Amino acid sequence: MTKKEFKEICNCQVYTGRGRNFIQIKINALYFDFKQGTNKDRYFGGYKYRISANVKDMPKAELFNLAYELWTGKKSIKYDLPWYVDCKNAETDDQRFKIQLSL
Repeated sequence: MTKKEFKEICNCQVYTGRGRNFIQIKINALYFDFKQGTNKDRYFGGYKYRISANVKDMPKAELFNLAYELWTGKKSIKYDLPWYVDCKNAETDDQRFKIQLSL
């Protein structure tokens, strides 16, 4: 899969808010691997992976490159993520999640 094809299946969201001491924060989040269907007559739908990081620590382009490397298997979720990247993944199809309104 090329980066262009991967970019088409990704969903990028930007979350903004106020942190401690009313400091403005901005977080980029990438959702990928969307799937929907039924499992034992039970509907499931959502994304399997979400990675997010503060814009100060990692801009959107770098976060996208990291997501692409995770998707292609060049990096491991357990060992190769920087400390400032938050990763959420669903183990089964029933645990897939939808895009959140806020982090």
